[in-house]
Amino acid sequence: MNTYPKNAATLAAWALLSLSAPLHAAVTLDASEDVMTSSFFIGANTVRGYAGDNRPVLRVSTPEPFGSSGAETIYLVFDHDFSLFTGPVTARLTMTSVDGGFGANASAGQPFVVSAHGLTADPLASIIDDTQPDGSMSWQTYFSTHVLAADAAARTAISGFGEVEFDVSALVNDWISGSNAIHALALTGLNDSSGNDFLHGFLNSSEAPGAVRLTISPVPEPSAWALLAAGLGVAGLSARRRGAAR
Repeated sequence: MNTYPKNAATLAAWALLSLSAPLHAAVTLDASEDVMTSSFFIGANTVRGYAGDNRPVLRVSTPEPFGSSGAETIYLVFDHDFSLFTGPVTARLTMTSVDGGFGANASAGQPFVVSAHGLTADPLASIIDDTQPDGSMSWQTYFSTHVLAADAAARTAISGFGEVEFDVSALVNDWISGSNAIHALALTGLNDSSGNDFLHGFLNSSEAPGAVRLTISPVPEPSAWALLAAGLGVAGLSARRRGAAR
């Protein structure tokens, strides 16, 4: 049989302890791989940014930037067993926004909406490239057929340089539940409607460890919040009674 503290102050403290020690504490994961595809890449080497490529900056572009065919896209892969988490969770993707090197960066005057999308196939295994000659499709075909619509919360307006966050809670909860088994995502400019051409940069974590982080935090159970409210309410009532008795 469950027993609960009867002293009001103890009850409140016990509730706080329950909230501060959830089943899963916040966890931060680094991307196991982040690469990019681009219409500006020619030849067989169409996926770049692997460790050792000496490409410290990856880019995201608007669709058909400057008349090119297709959009530059960053693919992030997280090699982790997400079944170890218990949902629901909140998940924040942190990226480091930097100069893309082509004078087409977002700015305060011209912000660029970048979005994080779930995927329906492993990009590194699917896209034909010199690192994966047995892939099944070109990067253009992959981009047009395997990138899911982005959750509204996973869209962030980039207006300069520095760390930026994307709320990818819906996507990560799909990974945890098993409804999406592809633990990778795409950063794109598909949802930008500014009418501008952008080639905006983000640090490559292969060259700058820690530049890409996924922070997953548990959502406290409602019962714990109810217990806290009850404990604090009883504590307040007890204090008022003691004051009235003096």
